[in-house]
Amino acid sequence: MQASTDNEAAVRSADIVILSVKAADAKDLLDKVSPFCGGKIVISLMAAISLSRLERHLPTAKVVRAMTNMAAQVGEAVTAYSPGGNLSEADVRDVEFLLGRFGEVLKVPESQLDAVTALSGSGPAYIAILIDALVTAGLKVGLPRDTAFKLAAQTLVGTAKLLRETGMSVTELRDAVTTPAGTTIAGIYELEKGSFRISVINAVEAATAAAERVAKKFEAER
Repeated sequence: MQASTDNEAAVRSADIVILSVKAADAKDLLDKVSPFCGGKIVISLMAAISLSRLERHLPTAKVVRAMTNMAAQVGEAVTAYSPGGNLSEADVRDVEFLLGRFGEVLKVPESQLDAVTALSGSGPAYIAILIDALVTAGLKVGLPRDTAFKLAAQTLVGTAKLLRETGMSVTELRDAVTTPAGTTIAGIYELEKGSFRISVINAVEAATAAAERVAKKFEAER
């Protein structure tokens, strides 16, 4: 692997190209690399840049729009992708193999990618806030910070793994932990009283709306 600050040279020598810049920088980048993308698979991780716009700027490339998240750094992301119309089955397998190095891979209609951006693309920030709240709660009830962090982070990891690997539903898991007049129901009551679930739903809806606004803004540009 060789690092380079020359985008044109990097694209020229690549077999598969991944584009990952801010949407505001997309047009300049696409115009510069377009001559070197002929026949190549180009995977865009740029939020709000549609397949149709990618295809306009990269008319000879095989374009894919995808959204991952920061957990790709440790191989535990979930990456949703939507391929353009000119990819072969072999091309799609190559895309899934490459994106699979980041973690889990899902093929979705492009119409869902703004919602994907809001849910899983932004998701690490929501989870970080949840962990921070749990750590702060741990401090309030007398736990040392490092102990509270380890408990909160591993509880999140373990719960996700339990749900994924056993097929247990979230309702089944909640009911298995919750006993009548026990500690868990006391905590759940406070979460519900504080509209915890509604706040999470509202956050994802707001982020989706923001992604759609940005997409419309950049789609209007040529």
